[in-house]
Amino acid sequence: MFSLFKRLTPIFLICLALIVVSCAPQEIEPTPAPTLRPTRTPIPTEEPTETPFATEAPSTPTPIIATPRAQTNAVPAPQIPGTDPLIPIFGSFPPLAIPARPANINPITGLAADPAALLRRPVLIRIGNDQRVREDFWQAGTNSADLVFEELIDQIGSAYANTRYTAVFLTNDAPLVGPIRSGRLINLQLAPMFDGSMAHAGASNGTRWIFSQTPMINFDEFFNMPAYCYINSHGYQGRLYTTVARQRQWLVQKGLEKPVPLYGFQFSAAPTGNQLVKSVGLTKAPWPKWTAVEWKYDASKQKYMRGVTGAPLMDNSYSVTAKWGNGASCTPQSAESRTQVSATNVIVLYAKHERTSIVEDSNNAFSVYINLVGQGDLDIFRDGVRIHGKWMRNSVQEFFELIDDAGHVIPLKPGNSWVEIVPTGYSLDLK
Repeated sequence: MFSLFKRLTPIFLICLALIVVSCAPQEIEPTPAPTLRPTRTPIPTEEPTETPFATEAPSTPTPIIATPRAQTNAVPAPQIPGTDPLIPIFGSFPPLAIPARPANINPITGLAADPAALLRRPVLIRIGNDQRVREDFWQAGTNSADLVFEELIDQIGSAYANTRYTAVFLTNDAPLVGPIRSGRLINLQLAPMFDGSMAHAGASNGTRWIFSQTPMINFDEFFNMPAYCYINSHGYQGRLYTTVARQRQWLVQKGLEKPVPLYGFQFSAAPTGNQLVKSVGLTKAPWPKWTAVEWKYDASKQKYMRGVTGAPLMDNSYSVTAKWGNGASCTPQSAESRTQVSATNVIVLYAKHERTSIVEDSNNAFSVYINLVGQGDLDIFRDGVRIHGKWMRNSVQEFFELIDDAGHVIPLKPGNSWVEIVPTGYSLDLK
């Protein structure tokens, strides 16, 4: 018995050693954490339902020399380096000395206003312009805006899918604004000149990442849901809304509401031009024909009345309340009131449009980069006349300087303005 145990002991010890080794913890090389990127699926835009237009070849604007504006004496803040060519450089704000003006004059419209209302941060809001949105009268708030920009969005092949608005609010707290749609690269060309907040319904992954690399006040609905409400009876193109008052409450809650000094425009009662033009049309390629625009001058109102595809474009205004939480519904508090969209000034900026590699939606539409720094051709329409010239600015934080062909600043008529941003060389339909 003892001899048998003696013979088995080495075998037992070897087996025990193997068991201990196999049960010992293994040292595993850690896998690097992935780089985080936004993962929200972008909201699709509607696919064009008409035959696409090919884009026209751009023309190179002729440089002009204008008297430079006075520079601010403020010590510049450190610039944020652009790690991507689509990310603009930000410096101190304001980048230029602010012109002297009465405390009650709105620098965007030239109209008298409550001085307290002017001591606020401008609120910028993206508004959709889909065909169904217009036909069902879902657009709200454009007639209350101090300034509205319209730009081409998304290239599918060689065609543009649609246009979209960015409305700027300083003095008027529109009771309803929308429908709110997603942001685009152009918002980094516009919001910085106002040092304003930017309200939008998200963006593609590429665009959202670029937004995140800048100091722009980015009120992306995906991350700021309590600042928005929904009209669930509308289609996806038209269900998200807000109010200017709610956006301002959100600014206060985030500690971001403050007076912002604005360079603004210059104004005059009488125009400096004399070329009579009663109708301004954006009806030719590459402007999509399903959103063709005509501005007709109404001398009795001293305004340009906006039509789209031959019908008056209506702005729908009514007040709403909401519980202002995630997914809150907009509750109407007044009857609808529809008025035709109008502008005191129509400003056409000609700028280079470049297709990028950013995919905006499931239709494989590519984002468009519109360069609004430097200079380009310009047409201003006011009082039924056309004034040709150049727009100029050195950074996205500067206001556009509007210069006529003689090198003088072009004054606007006091009132609201619409800015139409078109490709270089675009041909307006003037009558």
